[in-house]
Amino acid sequence: MHYIRHRYFLVPAIIITIWLLQGCNGCNHTKTTPPVRDSVTTEIIKSTPKDTLKNWAEQRLIQWKGWIDSSMAGGFGTDSLERTTVDTLGSIDTTSMEVARFEQFRQFFVYSPDSSRVIDMVSYGNFLHQGTHGKVVLESGEPDTEVAIVNVQTKKRERILFTGPSTIIKQAVWVDDHTILIAGGTYDENNQLQPVIWKYDTNTKLLENWENDRL
Repeated sequence: MHYIRHRYFLVPAIIITIWLLQGCNGCNHTKTTPPVRDSVTTEIIKSTPKDTLKNWAEQRLIQWKGWIDSSMAGGFGTDSLERTTVDTLGSIDTTSMEVARFEQFRQFFVYSPDSSRVIDMVSYGNFLHQGTHGKVVLESGEPDTEVAIVNVQTKKRERILFTGPSTIIKQAVWVDDHTILIAGGTYDENNQLQPVIWKYDTNTKLLENWENDRL
């Protein structure tokens, strides 16, 4: 009989103990804080317009860079160029280029990646003649220089840049289907060559002028 009585007292005690343990487990669950993890901060370095132009100039404007380095005895770095002006070409001088003239200068044009447009920096004020071995040679006529974009299909010609005799346009390239770099140099009052790059976007019609910041 003592055994039975002891067993009856033991069962409620076990139930109460289980209930308390479950309750404590719930308390611990609500109060548990996640382990503290070491936070790692990743610094994202964004390219500036100056960095982008520097990379483009060194990778795409090889002919211009060689000319500048030779003329300035290596005393020039593309990182010295600063954006001095930004103009919106709202009213672009537009003409229709004759098909015969387009074909005449075709080999000197710079085609866009999709071949829909060309950069024309040769047809204004210049003429062609037969050189040695029958090779067509481009000969300069006018002292001024004009740079235009021509639609290959429609022959619509839009002037985007016009410079005087103190400026030489050496090279023009397409960065993509809507971005153009025009590179050259301007002789100052001391007859010193100063590098210059124009960047033009055919979508936004923005023309940026980048010059030596030491001027």
